[in-house]
Amino acid sequence: MPRSLSPRTRHQPKRDALLEAAVEVIAEFGVAGTTHRAVTERAGVPLATVSYYFSSIGELIEEALRRFAEQRAESLAPPRRPEGAEEPTPAAVAAWATDRFMDVPEATRLAWFEMVISSVRHPELAEPKHVALGSYERAAQAAISALGEPEDTDRARAFMALALGFSLLRLADPRESDAANLRDSLQHLFHGRQDS
Repeated sequence: MPRSLSPRTRHQPKRDALLEAAVEVIAEFGVAGTTHRAVTERAGVPLATVSYYFSSIGELIEEALRRFAEQRAESLAPPRRPEGAEEPTPAAVAAWATDRFMDVPEATRLAWFEMVISSVRHPELAEPKHVALGSYERAAQAAISALGEPEDTDRARAFMALALGFSLLRLADPRESDAANLRDSLQHLFHGRQDS
């Protein structure tokens, strides 16, 4: 006989809706502006729903950002190279990386930077921040490894700085040339040259 589900498990869609709404509210109003009311209104659920699933607004924010960071990590996973296929060129890897880091909705970018910056003032956000930064570093290292080069933590960190810098500029002072400039900069970083 199958085990019956608890009320909290049965209503998982409401919990998921709260987590998704929290990320949207954080992107729009920042961590400091994220309240029970703002999240429940965005999720379309009663105000008391938050306290049913989470002990505090802080717990909701932490879990929402942790899940957001994990989802972002999945989106940064590099494509698998078919067995026997030739190593990609620096230009191909730079193009892949540019798409992953620049072709992101503004709300996603806002939530990401809000999480990272707020973690300086809110220690409870340290874990989501580490998940997020770790995913960027792994993506950078995967891009370098795809070129058949050994692990290089300094180069991976430089890769992150370029990607995050252009991503931030795209929020604050966007230019049409940003993606192309990031792509060219990554090619220089990979091999010190631009391959076609």
